[in-house]
Amino acid sequence: MACSSTREHTDTGNARLVSQPSLRTQPTRPLLTIAIPTYNRAGCLKELLSALTDQLKNERRVDLMVSDNASPDETRAVVEESMARGAQIRYIRNSQNIGADANFLQCFEQARGKYVWLFSDDDLIVPGGIAKVLKYCESADYDLISLSDYPFESAHTRVPKGALDAIAISDPREYAKRVHVFFTFISGNIINKDTVRAAGPKPFSELIGSSLIQLSWTYTALNRFSRGLCIREKLIGVRLNNTGGYKLFQVFGATLSTITKTWLESETLGQIIINGAVQRFWPSMLLEYRRHPRSFTDQAKPQDVLTPLFRGNLRYWVFAYPVARLPYHLSVAWLLITRVFNRLDKAAGFPTLGWGVSTAKRPSLGNRIHGRAE
Repeated sequence: MACSSTREHTDTGNARLVSQPSLRTQPTRPLLTIAIPTYNRAGCLKELLSALTDQLKNERRVDLMVSDNASPDETRAVVEESMARGAQIRYIRNSQNIGADANFLQCFEQARGKYVWLFSDDDLIVPGGIAKVLKYCESADYDLISLSDYPFESAHTRVPKGALDAIAISDPREYAKRVHVFFTFISGNIINKDTVRAAGPKPFSELIGSSLIQLSWTYTALNRFSRGLCIREKLIGVRLNNTGGYKLFQVFGATLSTITKTWLESETLGQIIINGAVQRFWPSMLLEYRRHPRSFTDQAKPQDVLTPLFRGNLRYWVFAYPVARLPYHLSVAWLLITRVFNRLDKAAGFPTLGWGVSTAKRPSLGNRIHGRAE
C-alpha cells in the first residue's frame, strides 16, 4: 500500500462523529491527546499507527484519535486493523470532506487531554519517543512544547538518546526565536489546551481556508505564555517529498504575515517569527523552487509574491532574495553561506532574529474582532 501525497480537498460538509464514549465516562483526564487528521493516506497512516501501537500499549495517559476526512481509500480498514491489534483509538470519520483546516479544528476541539499534539499522518515518532514526550509533559506545567525533527524518505531507523535533552524557557521572545516559522508545523508543537481555554472563546473558525488554522490556538497559547519547553533531541521523523496541495508562497508569505499580525498581541513576537521565516526558512525553499518548480502550485514567481511583503526587512535582501535571483550555482553557494551563518546564530542564541524589532503591544484580539483598537 503506497503512501499517497494527496492533500485534503477543500470541499465543505458536515462532520459526522463515529460513536465515541462520553468524556464523563472517562475515569481520569488523559495527559496527552495525539490527534491525527488524515485524508487518503492509508499507507502512511498504517505506518504511523504501527509505530504508535507498541508504544501506547497499556498507556492510559494518552488519548489517541484519528480524524478521517471521508477518505475514499482503505483508511477505515487501517484503523480497524490497528484496533484489532489492541490500539485504543477514537476514530472520527466525517460524512464528507470538510477541508484540511476544519479537520484540524475538529481534532483540537475533540481532544480530551491537557496537552494536544496534532500529528501529521505522514510523519513518524521514533521508538520510545512517546515515553520521552510524556516525561517532558509531566516534568512541569508548560504552555507550549516544541519538538525537533529529522528528515527521512523510506527508512526510519533512528533511535532516541537515553538522556533527556530539552531546555525550559520563560521568556516568550526567546521561545519564539527558537521556533519562529515552525509554529506552523503541527507535528512539532504540543499545546496546553488549558492555557488556550483560559484565554476565553476565540474565533478559531475564522482561519478555515487559510491552510494555517493551527496558528489560531498556537498563537493564543503564545499570548498567555509563561513557560515553554524546547525538546532538542529529534523525536519526529518528517517524510521528504510528500507535501503539496496549497500555494506555499502565498501561505507562508502573505497569509502567515497577516495571521501573525492579527492573532499575536505582541508586535515583538510577530516580528521575531517573520524574521525567522525570512532568514531561516525562505532561503532553502527558494532554492528548492529553483530545483523543482513543478512541485509548487504557485503560479507567480516567488520574488513577485515575497518582495512586496518583505521589502522593508533587511534579512530578505541579505538571506532570501539572492537565492532567488543569482545564477543557480551562485545561489547554491549563497545558501551554504546562509546556513553557516544561521548555525553560528543558533549557537549564540539567535540574536539576529531580535535585531531591530519593536517592543510594542498590539490591541487585544477581542477588540480587533469588533473593529476597535482601544
